[in-house]
Amino acid sequence: MTAFTGNTITSTPTIATATSTQVLAANGFRKFLLIQNASAANIAISFEGATLTGIAPTSTNKCYVLASTAGNNFIRFDGGFVPGGAITAYQASGSPINTLVVIEG
Repeated sequence: MTAFTGNTITSTPTIATATSTQVLAANGFRKFLLIQNASAANIAISFEGATLTGIAPTSTNKCYVLASTAGNNFIRFDGGFVPGGAITAYQASGSPINTLVVIEG
């Protein structure tokens, strides 16, 4: 694995409960992406900018479910493949904390 040496931007977008929310705009120059679930509930993520309708992956609701469980609550892309599309998120729960930590570089 190669080390990422560029600048990064960290954001903590809030996801509106039961609403598909764009958390990052498309960026074809992305070389690093880390998304961590800082919420008390699972969050669905779309790497294609899709409008999500729930947290269950289906043929029409194409998403990755980011668990709230420590150790399983983040996804990281670097090196050969980093999604360049808009990133959207969806959280069905009314948990008091609906946030992600997003680091992009």
